[in-house]
Amino acid sequence: MDAVSVTDPDADPATPDAVALGRRARGKRDKSARIFAAAESLFAERGYAAVTTQDIADRADVAGGTLFRYAATKPELLLMVYNVSLARGIDAGRAASLVGATLADRITLLLEPLVASASRQRENTAVYQREILFGEPAGEFRAEALILIGSLESAIARELRSADDEPLRPGADADLAARGIFAILHMALVHAGLRGDDETTLRTDLRRQVDLAIHGVIDAGAATS
Repeated sequence: MDAVSVTDPDADPATPDAVALGRRARGKRDKSARIFAAAESLFAERGYAAVTTQDIADRADVAGGTLFRYAATKPELLLMVYNVSLARGIDAGRAASLVGATLADRITLLLEPLVASASRQRENTAVYQREILFGEPAGEFRAEALILIGSLESAIARELRSADDEPLRPGADADLAARGIFAILHMALVHAGLRGDDETTLRTDLRRQVDLAIHGVIDAGAATS
């Protein structure tokens, strides 16, 4: 009878096959880390347009074909890097928002780390925003970015729902409002890039827009039927 290959749950994990598998996994993690570090540093140093995939492969010390096994395209490489930055910014914003005196303050503080990051890397942020909107639909890191944006919108919605000092009006949809506030952030970053606004101007403009989104522009007390 021919031998049948099966997985023995009682087998010694330190078999030659297990050792080789562990070595391959470590090698893959090492290459992934080198590619990430190379892409992160090159995009920060030169800006997206001035970096080629070969530049990243050379700095990571991997072959070009190997690079594309970890991120399929140059835009996906940027998404890979900036997703980590976005995740860190969301975590930092959640912590910062705890000290806000008003609802608008808390939401602005929630978004502020993203504003600071975008102000440091205008070109890369613009490409990141473009790829989130119009990038490859099946892209792994674009999908990851959309999940992160969903988590940011959820954090904004939680702030809206939990504001005892400024409760939502009856029937107001906190999730819809949160999506609107994220859209405000997105367009504020776009406009700041087009106008060349500094970080302080951008932050002030965003705070005013968030306040308008929360409180509206209609004087409800003065409105007549």
